[in-house]
Amino acid sequence: MKVMTISMLAVCCLVSLSCSKDDGVTVSQYLKLVPDKTVIEPNGFDAVSFTVEYDGIDVTDMAAVYNGDGSAAGLTFATDAEGSYGFYAEYNGERSETVTIVATGSMPAIPEDPEPDNTAFVRRALMILFTSTDCSMCPFAISALHQLSLSPARNSYVLVECHSVARNDPAYYGGPLMSVYGSDVTPYVSADLDNENLVIVGGNPSIDTGMRNYWSLVNEAASRRPAQAGIAASSVLNGSNVLVSMSVKAAQTGEYKVAAWLLEDDIYGSQLNSGATGNIDFNIHNDCLRYAQYTGSGRNADYTGVSLGTVNAGEEAGYTFSIPVEDGWDVDNCHLVLIVTAEDGGSFYVNNAAKCEIGGTVAYEYK
Repeated sequence: MKVMTISMLAVCCLVSLSCSKDDGVTVSQYLKLVPDKTVIEPNGFDAVSFTVEYDGIDVTDMAAVYNGDGSAAGLTFATDAEGSYGFYAEYNGERSETVTIVATGSMPAIPEDPEPDNTAFVRRALMILFTSTDCSMCPFAISALHQLSLSPARNSYVLVECHSVARNDPAYYGGPLMSVYGSDVTPYVSADLDNENLVIVGGNPSIDTGMRNYWSLVNEAASRRPAQAGIAASSVLNGSNVLVSMSVKAAQTGEYKVAAWLLEDDIYGSQLNSGATGNIDFNIHNDCLRYAQYTGSGRNADYTGVSLGTVNAGEEAGYTFSIPVEDGWDVDNCHLVLIVTAEDGGSFYVNNAAKCEIGGTVAYEYK
């Protein structure tokens, strides 16, 4: 089997609004420092190369790159010392968010393929609940999803809760995911990043009806886009970064992208209308989105991942990337959601998803 190895683009800390640093330089959501990889070998010659983009336009020749301490840096970086290194760019009076490059000689190993000749993968949809602690109808949606988790459909999807409305929500996610894929009504559920395929809870909802609607979303996702690829992965906590080695195996030749999201469980936040229904503790929030890689900004943000190009049937595409863990996140309560997206009608949609514990592994899963 032919294996194609690709180093992934860096991932930046999420920012939804511009703000100013103490030195008066504005941190911009439009300016991005883009390395060609985020993990290197500490051997002195394995190097990362930087480019600088402003709203998707290459401005490298007019920008400057700096180390995290403010000293000047070049457009390439190599080191012979293990560690984490921060870099940012400045352009036209604005500053990018800092990106982290991890130098390590000990990457986690991906599990061995248990069935090398098989490409009949289990298919899991990506279910996203857009919610908030100040949402009165959200307990009904959460109850319906809890019911779904107890049904035979529980192995057919991976759940993400995106708290993207109230900034005082302790699980608040500041990226533009809601504005890209969402609705003006909360709560609602999206499957496979398809903003034309939403279920909205409103009025006086029935939990059983909600569960049936969510189950219908899962079934529709699998029937519309059967599994074209599988996911294998391994992860490890390295300082303040989660390192992930990931492999995608194609069942069908096509264009693929990949992404990794970081979620946190057991976040306490007082939920409006928490006594509305059921015996669930609505003040404890699980599967809360903390980090998701995206490109662009605002409604032009793209969460479908980084391109692997064309992957032929039976072949694998491998990659390694790092995810920064911010202060205030309890990494012991965090886990990963890994997704592979495939091209369909000129757009990319989630074709498969997997859940991975930090420090854990995921093997290809076959029917």
